[in-house]
Amino acid sequence: MNNTLDVIFLGADDARHAKLVDALSHLGFCVRRCLDLVEVYERYSRRPSPLVVLEAPLTDIHNAAVRLRAIERGLGIVAIAAFTDAESRIRTLLCGADACLAPDVTGLELAAVLQALVRRAVGLDGMDAAADAPAEEPAGETWRLANKGWTLISPAGRALGLTTGERDFLTRLVTAPDRKVSRDAFYADGADDTDNGITRRRFVDVMISRLRRKAAASQMTLPIRAVHGWGYMFAADIALDLDYRVSGEDSRLDGLEDWRRETADAGAGG
Repeated sequence: MNNTLDVIFLGADDARHAKLVDALSHLGFCVRRCLDLVEVYERYSRRPSPLVVLEAPLTDIHNAAVRLRAIERGLGIVAIAAFTDAESRIRTLLCGADACLAPDVTGLELAAVLQALVRRAVGLDGMDAAADAPAEEPAGETWRLANKGWTLISPAGRALGLTTGERDFLTRLVTAPDRKVSRDAFYADGADDTDNGITRRRFVDVMISRLRRKAAASQMTLPIRAVHGWGYMFAADIALDLDYRVSGEDSRLDGLEDWRRETADAGAGG
């Protein structure tokens, strides 16, 4: 699976960090939570990630940024700390961080910064018209939401594992009248009350854009259409298939297993 949205997150085992992790997960990021630098290095060595968030004492952030930057020049590194002045931020950036954020950063702001780093790293702004065009799906046939909603099955039988937010959105499309859902009806979990409606609606658009690109990478053309000034609709027949189960090699795309792994990582205590 494409790992451009994988994030290794170093933070304390507290409610604030849990809220940030939850917000990122619902916006499509696959978060692996760590409690110390040793765990960061171990997780990165086992499965490199294109994005790392570090909240720790500045000395630890500087050491980690230098080490990780030496391993991968294109890595996106975000530092979260109580920076006292411009000099401390400058030193952190010179050590290898790409962005410096305050501890009171919201989940949406952190996701926006990470999304910018993704665009920089892999040029996602131009991927909607990727050279490898996805195969056309048979017209007039039914899509299926399988595995209790965690896997989207195309009419051609291709399987796409879904994140928590994507599953929630598509489930709403299946059950909504005329298969239409407004942006206002879908806000990412973890968004703070202080986040304005325009910003939160924008992140729904970002999530759908990422879902389209993920589908294109699996040779699927999603029939999700934007309804100007209102929301989204699924412009094809789609049904909730309670009996269908992905098996064999395709089981790797099962979104439920992805969600279980992310949840286990986020709640790991050691």
